[in-house]
Amino acid sequence: MKLQNKARIDFNPSPDRQLRSRIRRALHAQGYAVLNAIRIEVHQGEVYLEGTVTSYFMKQMAQVLILTFDEVRKVHNLLRVDAPESQSEVKLFPDQDHSLEDISRKVSQTDQCERPENVDVSSEII
Repeated sequence: MKLQNKARIDFNPSPDRQLRSRIRRALHAQGYAVLNAIRIEVHQGEVYLEGTVTSYFMKQMAQVLILTFDEVRKVHNLLRVDAPESQSEVKLFPDQDHSLEDISRKVSQTDQCERPENVDVSSEII
């Protein structure tokens, strides 16, 4: 099958769409079902997180993980914490254990590199 003399369409998704996909994959890789349900929007490097999580730990984990991406200029963490006593954090991949300390260590290593000093984070307690 020859493609000569055929119009070729190059698909280059926007940087915001690419960043959103990378964030989605990173949250999924943590192995917690609740992190997969977070709604993510990205506009010119500003990340908006919406949805409900089961603990402040999950809210913080999502925020800290997102700060590891160089393209992120600001995080609007609008996640609500709703932890019914019967519901716990369900780990999808029990063999993976990524603690908040591990993620924080990654962020501090990133911060020591070429990370801009003016990354802004906003969070609401709901």
